[in-house]
Amino acid sequence: MTDDGDVDYKLFSINGKLLGGGEPVRVRRSQQVLFRFLNASATLSHRLALPGHRFKVIALDGNALAEARSVPVLELAPAERVDAFVEMDNPGVWILGETRDPQRSAGMGIVIEYAGERGVPRWARPAPFTWEYTFFGTAASPGFGAANPAPEPDRRFPLIIKPGSGHQWTINGRSFPHTETLMVSENRRYRLIFDNQSAEAHPMHLHRHTFEITRFNGKPTSGVFKDTVVVPAWRQVEVDVTASSPGPTLMHCHQQFHMDFGFMMMMQYSG
Repeated sequence: MTDDGDVDYKLFSINGKLLGGGEPVRVRRSQQVLFRFLNASATLSHRLALPGHRFKVIALDGNALAEARSVPVLELAPAERVDAFVEMDNPGVWILGETRDPQRSAGMGIVIEYAGERGVPRWARPAPFTWEYTFFGTAASPGFGAANPAPEPDRRFPLIIKPGSGHQWTINGRSFPHTETLMVSENRRYRLIFDNQSAEAHPMHLHRHTFEITRFNGKPTSGVFKDTVVVPAWRQVEVDVTASSPGPTLMHCHQQFHMDFGFMMMMQYSG
């Protein structure tokens, strides 16, 4: 355990193997390879890069983007998924792995080996890049803005996130199982306004539904559909969800320790 009560991990893996402990991903020059990434960590976000290559992101959390976006780095919070193509146009033996040296050295990586290439797998630090959901939205200008604003919702739900007493977490001042229930009606559109009044980022996940990000850290956007969204420290994120899957629905922070200490609430259909 660390001083702030989190778990400190000694080892990391991709597909159950430490870096160098399993078979490499074998590719050929000029191939286009589809990678499907899932962050299965209970508590940590990860930044991944493949030196000398770029990721063409085509889907987030299984939801296709209106337009593929090319990025040098992928960032995934717990439970997030990214589908991305990589053009194999830089022969060699490379490490696809975590950008943070301690985690990569502790196993968070996998070798990418071109046909006919041998040698020690290479790593190079990627260029600085800020991962932000609005980059993948419907854009009035390349990368940002919203040419097609999201429609007005039928109702808004402000959700204030704060730490409580001890290690508890609260939503609108309450910890689960005492959090309020969000009551919705089928086929109505609702805006969830996550107001993070804490020093930690929170990956918010809604079961059995897909939502559209409508505003991220003050920037309006549309066309980004997900089921998990990271709400940065001291920031607001707004998402719209259409109530299209009746039944009790859990919403929670996907950081396991936060969920264990009350960071959950229910959404329920009326009628």
